[in-house]
Amino acid sequence: TNSGNGTEHGWGGPHFMFGGLVKGGRVLGKYPSDFREGDADGVALSRGRMIPTSPWDAMWRGTCEWFGVPATGPGMDKILPMHKNFPPFSLYNEADLFVQTESPTNTPSQPPTPSPTHVETY
Repeated sequence: TNSGNGTEHGWGGPHFMFGGLVKGGRVLGKYPSDFREGDADGVALSRGRMIPTSPWDAMWRGTCEWFGVPATGPGMDKILPMHKNFPPFSLYNEADLFVQTESPTNTPSQPPTPSPTHVETY
């Protein structure tokens, strides 16, 4: 870090997410229309460098929500202290990243059937 307040070499970059509930097969953010320097989107720089269009915090906000951290409040602020520096539309939420499943019901389940114990005698 440069002064302990962040990184000195960028604020975003490519990330890959995978897993059973990830909404896959997509590129989020702005994909360059051309990889040559000076592309129409203003994303491609010289020597193959690309300007990221999504902050590092973007995918982590939705991931934190998936783990149960509320999108706003002290929990998210502690985990992603810089997330408030970006416009909300540039950060992905849980629904952007993961397949939504039905919430489990709060009905009690049957207790597990105890297995018979086996005692060795010597």
